[in-house]
Amino acid sequence: MLLKKKPEIFALILFIMSFSAFGQQEERFSLEDLVDLTLRENYQLQIIRKQQQMAENMDTPGNAGMLPMAGIGSQRSWEIRTSEASLFTGETRSGDNARSTFFNAMVEVDWMVFDGFSMFARRDRLGYLAQMSELETRYFLEQTVSDLAKTYYVLIREKRLLESLQQSKEVSAYRLELEERKRAVGSGSALLYHQAVVDYNSDSAMVVGQEMTIRDQQIQINRLINRNPRLTLQPGNETIDLQGIAQTGELIALAVNNNRDLELAKLEEMLAEANVRIEKGERYPQVSLFGNYAFSHQTSELGIIESSQSRGAQFGIRVRFNLYDGGRQNTKVENVVLEKESAGIYEKDTHAFIESELIRLISRYEAFLQQYRLLQESTDAAEKSLTIAREQLQTGAINGYEFRQTQLAALLVENQLIELKYAMRMIEIDVYRLSGVLMERVL
Repeated sequence: MLLKKKPEIFALILFIMSFSAFGQQEERFSLEDLVDLTLRENYQLQIIRKQQQMAENMDTPGNAGMLPMAGIGSQRSWEIRTSEASLFTGETRSGDNARSTFFNAMVEVDWMVFDGFSMFARRDRLGYLAQMSELETRYFLEQTVSDLAKTYYVLIREKRLLESLQQSKEVSAYRLELEERKRAVGSGSALLYHQAVVDYNSDSAMVVGQEMTIRDQQIQINRLINRNPRLTLQPGNETIDLQGIAQTGELIALAVNNNRDLELAKLEEMLAEANVRIEKGERYPQVSLFGNYAFSHQTSELGIIESSQSRGAQFGIRVRFNLYDGGRQNTKVENVVLEKESAGIYEKDTHAFIESELIRLISRYEAFLQQYRLLQESTDAAEKSLTIAREQLQTGAINGYEFRQTQLAALLVENQLIELKYAMRMIEIDVYRLSGVLMERVL
């Protein structure tokens, strides 16, 4: 029999060894550590930064059409032709497989010096697009930090709930041990004993389930920071510390100056205004300067000229004005004006949304703060009640069922306090993000 069980025993030993090695890899991380890892390792953030760099690279005078364009080119060609020509003089000229060569080279410059000020509007547009790309990077960064902070505090919450459940399990173990001692001396009740067993097993199962929840949360954090999901981590903080939030007026003022969505809405309006200037510029004449220097050389076995060569420069000014295009340009201008007006409306709507959202969150926070004070008082009372109940259970003044009710009431109040602190911390993070000060307040 022992030989048959050796494989199972060997597998069990391996499991215990792997579990021990697994536990040794557990590390503690503060929120600052996790954010630092994310900023270095997160793949999506690296992609966003590359896109921002691309937009910044486009913000140059040349891409706006403000600088001259210069080019150099040459061409060399050969021609073999059989031809026959009769002249008015009566002479006939003919040739079989007559060869001719042609070579030219040219340097040319073209510079648009006036296009209805559109080039300046295009330069502004490129600058706005670069700023918008920077805001997109900032948005992704803030959203990542916000998600990471919330996940981090979820882990702290779940750890606190686990501690609460473990304490409840210890109380149930004390009650079960007490019932066992009573049975041993013949003064116990089988009903109360079995109820104690059921309650202890129920609390033990809740502890196991909570440990599984914590493991899921650790895997999620590892995914955010591009860390091996098999590794475990522990939060550097043991509790959720509340920082508080400022007054409504102060938060709204911060949001007006720092909120990413509001800044983006302002840039959208400025971008639309630049598009209006670009389209209106098409109504003006376009003036450009041009110049070139060319050299050419040609030889021919058949023809009047045996060879020719020329070199020289050409320069001048070119003016173009669109007299009529069927009203298409007017339609474009009207549409971009409507886009500008829509962008202005969107900015006002964004401002109103942020203000209303801040007021809503502050109102919820103040209500939660009142509940928090009440729950603190209830927690103190529940702890005292549980202490008294343990003494009464030991003396036989109350039975196991009555003790269980006191125990569950204390557990409920403790868990409510933990959940409430978590909810208040989540509101703080959302308020900081809307106010544009998330990085300063969370880290």
